[in-house]
Formats: sequence, C-alpha cells, structure tokens
Amino acid sequence: MQAEEIPVAFDCHGDQLVGIIHQPDAPQRRGILAIVAGGPQYRGGCCRQLLVMARRFTADGIPVMRFDYRGMGDSEGEFKGFEHTHDDLRAAIETFRRQVPGLDEIILWGGCDAASASLINAWRLPGVAGLILGNPWVHSEQTEARVAIKHHYSKRITEWSFWRKVLTLQYNPLPAAFGLLKSLLGKRPRRPSGAGAIDFDALPFQEKMREGLSRFNGRLLLLMSGRSLLSKEFDELVAGDPRWQAALNAPADVARHDVAEADQAFSTLAARDDIIAASRQWLASWPAR
Repeated sequence: MQAEEIPVAFDCHGDQLVGIIHQPDAPQRRGILAIVAGGPQYRGGCCRQLLVMARRFTADGIPVMRFDYRGMGDSEGEFKGFEHTHDDLRAAIETFRRQVPGLDEIILWGGCDAASASLINAWRLPGVAGLILGNPWVHSEQTEARVAIKHHYSKRITEWSFWRKVLTLQYNPLPAAFGLLKSLLGKRPRRPSGAGAIDFDALPFQEKMREGLSRFNGRLLLLMSGRSLLSKEFDELVAGDPRWQAALNAPADVARHDVAEADQAFSTLAARDDIIAASRQWLASWPAR
C-alpha cells in the first residue's frame, strides 16, 4: 500500500513541535503514535527503529505519527523528562487527528521510559485504546539490587574472576547488598499524606505508572527483552507487588511477547524485526475499524 510521509509542525504551550505523519492512501481508523525513548534522541528512534516500524505499519494501512518532544530533536522548548510529557502527547494526538480525518483510536508505541510515559498518561489521553510497550522503565535501587543478585551475582559468585576483582578492590559488592537489604525490608516510597483521592501527579513515577495502568481499560502488548536487566527489573517489581499484579488485570486484554536474545533497545535487526512482526500480528487480531 502506498503511503505519504507528511511533515507537520504544531504548538505546545507556545513551543513549536515537529513530527512526521505516515498516511496510507486508505488509512484505517486506528493509528499509532510513536513515542521517542529517553536520552538525546529524535523521532527516528534508536537505530531508526521508529522510522522502520512506521513504514511497515503503513503497508498494512495503519497511519503512524512520529514526533519530537519539546526540547528534543527539531522541536523547540525545554525537555523536562518523561514524567512531564502529557501536554506534548495530547498536542501530538490532536494534530494526528486533524491530519488523518476519521481516526477513531490511537495506540501508543514506546520503549523504556517512553513506555513509562505511556503508562502514566494513556488513561487520560483522548482516544487512546491500546499500548505497545517495550521493557518499561521502573528503575530503583531496590529493583536493581534484586535483579543483580538474582540474575548476575548468583552466576558470577562461582567465578574466580569475580572474587579476584573483589579481593583486589576493583569491585565493591556492598551497594548491591545494601540495596537488596532495603528491598527485603519492604521499604516503599511514601504516598502524599492526607485523606481523600490520590494526588496522582505527586506520586513517584513508578506509582504513577501503576496507577495509570490500573485506570486504563484498553489493550496492552508488552515486548520484553531476555538480555535486559531493566526488563527483569519490571518483572521483579510486578512479581513482588500485589498492587502491580492487580493493575495488570485492569486492561481489557494483556498480551506479552518475549525476545530471548534482545537487549533493552531491541537494537539488532533480528530483534527489531521480531517485535514489529509480533506487533503487526497483535494488531491484526483486533476487530477492524
């Protein structure tokens, strides 16, 4: 299917944001908003992943929009971090809808802290019906320590090279040990005091992700990497927290696709092709719009 790639510029609180809309000749009424992951990146995505993804989805008739947050890529303004992207996402969705008439539903695609931003904001963005999320970022000292002990040190502790580094003071295992102790003691971030409804925006970002997920009633596809310790942090957090387990029961449907040899960014051609194929198959299972 032929598709036109249309540059767009749009406003977000006085700053001009830049994006590209991939519009098929006969677009479906369900489109994808591709969100850039953290670090100094732009709308092409890590290893140009978002560009490749967009062109393959438009071959299925699915319109896609890629854009730069404020302060990133070619957009104006100041980037304040993934926790503060709600207004950017809302402005992008409004632009996407104007450019593609008849667009009913939006699916957010993002990895790492873009997945985190999606979980925080999806429930309060108009028309968002689905999420495709890769290795959501939930990093903390506690989860890092638990994953390090379980998946790294449990293997290395039998290796002489590990003990040589410890004995020659080239490596200090104490930070991980202290982090694990804090985790075992069950220390959790305190919620804001006071009765009544939760002050959502005042919560730590991991809790905002969980609360956002618990309020989202669309569909969710998790893309998880077998070689990413950050991916394992997400699994450790969910496994150890009944509130996260309950939140994962809130969406209308939750699917998961694991790529055993993938790193955090799905940076190899094989891993990239794998997650795009899995996502296309998942989307093809939705009722037509």
